[in-house]
Amino acid sequence: MPIIMMSLLAGIYLGTSVLADAVPGVIPEQFTQNCQASTPRLEGLALAIRRGDADHVRSALDEGLDVNETWRDLPPQVCLSLLLRSVWYDQEEIFHLLLKRGADPRSLPRESLGIPVRKGRVDMARALLALGLRPHDNDEIVRDGLESHNVAMLDLLASAGVSIDASSVPSGALTDDLTPHLVPKYLRPNDRMTNVGNGPCSVQDVFGLLGPEQDGCEGTPGPVWLHFVVTGNIRMMELMIKNGADLSLSSKVWDNSSGRPFNAMDVAIRRKDKRMADLLRRAGAPPAIWGRKPVPTLPRSRTEQSEMSGKIYDWARCDDDRKDSNVTSRQGVWVH
Repeated sequence: MPIIMMSLLAGIYLGTSVLADAVPGVIPEQFTQNCQASTPRLEGLALAIRRGDADHVRSALDEGLDVNETWRDLPPQVCLSLLLRSVWYDQEEIFHLLLKRGADPRSLPRESLGIPVRKGRVDMARALLALGLRPHDNDEIVRDGLESHNVAMLDLLASAGVSIDASSVPSGALTDDLTPHLVPKYLRPNDRMTNVGNGPCSVQDVFGLLGPEQDGCEGTPGPVWLHFVVTGNIRMMELMIKNGADLSLSSKVWDNSSGRPFNAMDVAIRRKDKRMADLLRRAGAPPAIWGRKPVPTLPRSRTEQSEMSGKIYDWARCDDDRKDSNVTSRQGVWVH
């Protein structure tokens, strides 16, 4: 009898689309018909697993219960094996008992790895990885690990081949307890994130660019360290500077018509954050550029004048275009 347990994870955590993708043309309800219905005896066993009664489970196995027994509960009409129930209810003693008695770990859906990872159960996650269970999705399992706030879990995932970097770590996960472990071990201060700030509209809010009818933002990209300027986190910003933050890097924020350049000092000034501005200044950050316009200076020779003729200068520097973001240059200078 096939063991079908994907519906539990899909219905509660992942949505029904995962099931539809796994078996095209099959709806989740059909999975519930692939295992037996619950009985009073099985209901008692399910309750024993839920409350962590390993003796009850051991006695049932001694009396001949199939270690891979699977049945559907009423409700929610979902097929669950003994092993998945032990994982779902975070019962490590029962989990290891079932494995010792021969439970088949191949019956577990890959999504089930996220359960112990989210709960910070390092030993259970390590056992599942050792048994060959691999993450369903790299970024999703990273988010699960971050949710646990367990640095040992993050190290375990990395040792198993999970990629932890600026593309998989959302800025909202850069908490004071996790960031010192993530930087510089997995992230570098100058790595580019898809969004800085605690929400996709954080930077627009700082610069007063949110319209009354605006229903959302796509986020503002920038280096990891810029997130802590936007959130006003002095302690973490000091950590970024210590680990080599390039404060000359800038970014662009959508102003409802185009990307408008800004830098760290702009954010500190707009937030009226004197402590942050003083920290940036001491660390050598360039002056603010918001609202300034470039005025070209005269070439120093006819040859240079000829070379400059007809060229268009891009004064709005992006952090991924070039590394020198000083607000003055040989060709021009920023003025109010």
